[in-house]
Amino acid sequence: MSGVILTPGQDSPCVARCSTALGDMVCKGCGRTFLEVTHWSIMADTERATVMARLAACLQPAEV
Repeated sequence: MSGVILTPGQDSPCVARCSTALGDMVCKGCGRTFLEVTHWSIMADTERATVMARLAACLQPAEV
């Protein structure tokens, strides 16, 4: 598993389709911002949980 960074706590939502490496401010693969992607390994579990909750809310269908 060369090159893989494993961090304890909340799993990364990465789906290996990172568009932030191509200059996007929000990843088209996982929905995280550039800063969330780059800071994930140093975020506290509470910060990661907040990001995950926001991502889950974005996936919910809008109520009509």
